[in-house]
Amino acid sequence: MKKIYLDVAGKMHSLYNEMINYPPEGYEFISEQVSWDKRSKSISNTDFIYSFQKNVLGKLMPVNIAKAYLDRFKKIPPDVDLTYSSGHLVFREEPWIIDLEFVTHLTGYSYRHFKRYRRTVEKILKSENCKKIMPWTDAGKKTILLTIKDKEILDKVETVHLAVHKKNFTKQYDEDKIKLLFVGSANIPKDFDIKGGKEVLEAFSKLNENYDNLELVIRSYVPPQMEEKYKKVKNIKVIDNIVPWAELEAEFKSADIFLFPSHNTPGLAILDAMSYELPVITTDVWANPELVSDGETGFVIKKSDKIQYYTENFIPNWSAPKSLEVIKKITDPNVVKELVEKAGILIEDGSLRKKMGKAGRQEIETGKFSIEERNEKLKNVFDEATGR
Repeated sequence: MKKIYLDVAGKMHSLYNEMINYPPEGYEFISEQVSWDKRSKSISNTDFIYSFQKNVLGKLMPVNIAKAYLDRFKKIPPDVDLTYSSGHLVFREEPWIIDLEFVTHLTGYSYRHFKRYRRTVEKILKSENCKKIMPWTDAGKKTILLTIKDKEILDKVETVHLAVHKKNFTKQYDEDKIKLLFVGSANIPKDFDIKGGKEVLEAFSKLNENYDNLELVIRSYVPPQMEEKYKKVKNIKVIDNIVPWAELEAEFKSADIFLFPSHNTPGLAILDAMSYELPVITTDVWANPELVSDGETGFVIKKSDKIQYYTENFIPNWSAPKSLEVIKKITDPNVVKELVEKAGILIEDGSLRKKMGKAGRQEIETGKFSIEERNEKLKNVFDEATGR
């Protein structure tokens, strides 16, 4: 059994649980919280301090680069065959691979920082120690291909899609009620806006006028002004606190449609919904059309033309302060209109709803986003990197 050291910066994203719990055959993941990671994790758990770190300290040097420098002399666990880095460079003399969301993930999601540290980034990626560069999506790969021109680096780039495990349950349907589900974050306020929460509430208020058998469940922090605006809309259930997974899973299992008109591409939210046999309605922002096949596993609606979603080279811009401010202020009526139209189609056509849900679940269980497909790619990467 070969050991892969999972080297994370700060709080480990839940997507890595899907690798730790379901590794490729012949490999196991090990990880540890070293001093830097513990400090970073504690910072991440406090919104004010995290904001200070990102917006003030991050202007001087991105966390990802700072970690790389500070970890140059870190002793990794013994008997490790390969280091798997989550979005940060590795300066140590050891074989390593890296995954990333898009190219500026390496420099704290800042294109300005990327341009500043470009020579360092390219030098480390070009080194013999770096064996593979694995974007989560083809959209992420595109940002690398458009930004970096060195062939030695580009030859190392291969998309490895995220995956979630199969769910062992039989989908049950309530013939009297149709439940729509939106999942954001209970502890990150800005997530409500960036994941399309405003559009969901506005669309549901209109859908509720046309249908008398609907329920909307929102698992997210909801801004007070939004609660006030829609307090008279019936059949809305808000779960605005952190709940046990079993409780959230029950909402996924009993839902009929997953609404996610987001202004970004999420890590696992859409794939989680598909794993519970839910048709998904999302926007055509960045990699979302990779996750949802329009007309097959759900609907992909047009993104707002009032928001600048990208900077240069298809690099997402949704987390920039100016973009966030626009996203917070605007509820695009065109997005809401199409969301209502597509949701209406699924509400009225139960057989289509079920067909799309089953198609999405199949993508998770045996298709592009299955553990098996991901592990086949990872095993090839690990075998090549470790000389197996």
